[in-house]
Amino acid sequence: MRLIIDKIMKHDALQTNPPVLVDIGASGTIHETWEPIAKYAICIAFDADSRDFEICESEDKGWRKLYSMNRLVASEATEEMDFYLTHSPHCSSSLAPDKKALEPWAFSPLFEVDKVVKLPAVDLHSVLEKIGITYIDWYKTDSQGTDLRIFDALPKSIIRKIISADFEPGIIDAYMGEDKLHQLMAYMDKQPFWVSHMEVKGSQRIDQDDLQNLNYLKRRFISSFLKTAPGWCEISYINKLSDKEMSCREYLLGWVFATMKGEHGFAIQAAKDGAIKFEEPLFNELHNISHNSLSSASGVFKVAVKASKKVLRILS
Repeated sequence: MRLIIDKIMKHDALQTNPPVLVDIGASGTIHETWEPIAKYAICIAFDADSRDFEICESEDKGWRKLYSMNRLVASEATEEMDFYLTHSPHCSSSLAPDKKALEPWAFSPLFEVDKVVKLPAVDLHSVLEKIGITYIDWYKTDSQGTDLRIFDALPKSIIRKIISADFEPGIIDAYMGEDKLHQLMAYMDKQPFWVSHMEVKGSQRIDQDDLQNLNYLKRRFISSFLKTAPGWCEISYINKLSDKEMSCREYLLGWVFATMKGEHGFAIQAAKDGAIKFEEPLFNELHNISHNSLSSASGVFKVAVKASKKVLRILS
């Protein structure tokens, strides 16, 4: 896989315009999925909570270029905005936690506000212009309640050519006035994307007084004793590549990103369409790789089915 990625990234179209990856809410680690293409890519990562984020501009961190910024990203730039530093850095947000709505949830202490600070906020498009970048290829955000409004503030010309977009919207009320999953999905239904992955995550519905009445082990491992209810969702989209303005470059990246996500069926289609549209021989090679990936997956599936049948025979 790395050999073909190296070959694709050395294509003229990607040499002059390398992949641009944006990570908003990069507290913890920058998106690990990007590792195979990092050395060819420009990464722009933001986090407003500097307690768990390195601030730097570098060319020696495994990336072609890395901008990691302690900046609050909002739909509009402003000189001063409230930012709520919560007990967990991963829950800090420009939106106030909905304390009342969070009360009956086991993870509510993570949202306890330690401090409210005033921070300047930047809008993503202005940052891109300042850096001298006019496009985004892979967009990933976990802004704790503002994913949709930040994305929607981008120019439509940038949005429609994004190849992959990852969001983490809420399902329950965790922040005041937050962007919810149902709003994001309704919005994305009108854009040239399809849902490639959805993983619902959550917490346990239990009042804090009742939680504290449990013994230490049950509190410590509450998820083993109490059902987890949906609270938020990690959802990923891939561009359908249906826009007529999509170039050979976007089709190549469409194949790479789809393959990295295990979407080999879509990767085959991207390679077939790319070969017809651009008469680029590389797409034929990509088509064969995707086809072989599906064949390998089929073999694994057959082995699993055979093993399952054997187990059933033994049990019967």
